[in-house]
Amino acid sequence: MKMAVCVRLWILCVLVSLGGAIPAMADSGDLVEVFIDARQSAYVTYQGVAEDTSQLARDEMVGYATLEGITLVPWAEFRDRAQDFIAQGILKNEYPGAGTALGILAVLKANPGRPIAVTWNGGIATSFFDFQLAVETLEAYQENAETYEKSRAEAKEEDPLNPDVQIRAMLGG
Repeated sequence: MKMAVCVRLWILCVLVSLGGAIPAMADSGDLVEVFIDARQSAYVTYQGVAEDTSQLARDEMVGYATLEGITLVPWAEFRDRAQDFIAQGILKNEYPGAGTALGILAVLKANPGRPIAVTWNGGIATSFFDFQLAVETLEAYQENAETYEKSRAEAKEEDPLNPDVQIRAMLGG
C-alpha cells in the first residue's frame, strides 16, 4: 500500500512538472487528440496525437476512427473525463486506487505518440508480452473465475501489468 501512495505522489509531481494536474492541466501543451482503440476485449489502447503529427498520419487516424471501437477524442475532453474513458474498458479492477487515470494522462502528455493500454483488469500493457498476458488472463478469468482468482499473484510489485510499476517506468522513474 505504501508503494501505491508513493507512486501516486510521484505521478502527481510528474504531472505538475509537465504543466499541471487535473483540473489545472488546461495547458495541454501540444496534444490535440487521443486515439482510442477499444476493439480488443482484453485491453483498450490510448495514443496521444500531438499538434505536430504529420497530416498523413492524422488522416489515417481519422479513417480508422470510422471503424467500430475506434475513436478520436479531443485532448481537453479526454483530460477532463479520463476516469470515465478508462473505466469503460475495465471488467474487474484489480488495482483500485492505483491512480491509473492520472498516470495515463501523464504518459500521454510526456510521450504522445507512444501507445499505452489499460487492460481488462485495470492493469497497464506497454509491450507485446503485456498485451499477450492481458489476453491470456482474460481468457483464464472467463474460463473459470474461481481458478483465476486462486492463481492471481498476491505480490502486485511482481505483476507485470501493475499500473504503479508500469506508469513509473514509462515516465522514467
